Amino acid sequence: MTPVCNRLSGRANLPEQRMDGRMTIELLTPAEMALADSLAIAAGPFDGGGLMRNAGTAVAAEILARFPGMQRVHVLAGPGNNGGDGFVIAQRLRDAGLQVGLHCDTPPPEDSDAGRARTACALPLAPLDACRPDRADLVVDALFGAGLARAVTGPAAEAIERANASGAVIVAVDLPSGVSGHSGRPLGTAIRADLTVTFFRLKPGHLLEPGRSLCGETVLADIGIPVKVLDEIEPRAFRNDPGLWAGCFPWPGRDAHKYTRGHVGVFSGGPSATGAARLSALAAARAGAGAVTVLSP
Repeated sequence: MTPVCNRLSGRANLPEQRMDGRMTIELLTPAEMALADSLAIAAGPFDGGGLMRNAGTAVAAEILARFPGMQRVHVLAGPGNNGGDGFVIAQRLRDAGLQVGLHCDTPPPEDSDAGRARTACALPLAPLDACRPDRADLVVDALFGAGLARAVTGPAAEAIERANASGAVIVAVDLPSGVSGHSGRPLGTAIRADLTVTFFRLKPGHLLEPGRSLCGETVLADIGIPVKVLDEIEPRAFRNDPGLWAGCFPWPGRDAHKYTRGHVGVFSGGPSATGAARLSALAAARAGAGAVTVLSP
């Protein structure tokens, strides 16, 4: 993993994935996440609008908890469901007393979940070109989610570039806009977030570089999608975690001794080439070999 600079604290650290105490190992592709949404809506109790309200409320709650002194917020909303989340976030933050600017060039259709979220949001719309954040502000990136499959261009790309250059705190909804949910690769211009709030399960783009670094800290929020939808989706990708493989690890029995746990022989190079053998021998011992012998000139 590549260290990144945390602009909030000024210290170098590694991006962090926090799952609110729940160790989730399944990774969903964007298509599988869309299926999870559909299955959850069919099962209830939340319809698409309800899941969108839950998602927006979860992001707003993270912002209010982490940045209590923030006064001015710029919400960048896209034309789809990610933008719908942004409309909910803007209204929640405005209700909490923050000064909120809502920027959107292409409002969603009125008969869509995102369109109804826009109708329920009392804030006026301003164009993306009008978003000029500075270092004291917070930017909510709700332009495009994990399902983006094309490069970001035009006013949206320019808004992303201004946000990145501003020094403002950036909170991404689902995935930083411009990052592929499949590969973590930037599709042209991409947001560099300090915090990313995603939903139900991580996507490959949250863990694969450079997407992992572009996410900053990643928080996984529960928005009411039942875990049982995974039975039908049958995910095939998983986060590398002991929960994935610990059950298959060959733990020694109580009556085991070194001769029942295997003997590893490591052949070394000459006096000036023993480093690899030393590392291999140490790894074998730590992995549980009963005996390790280094064979060296």
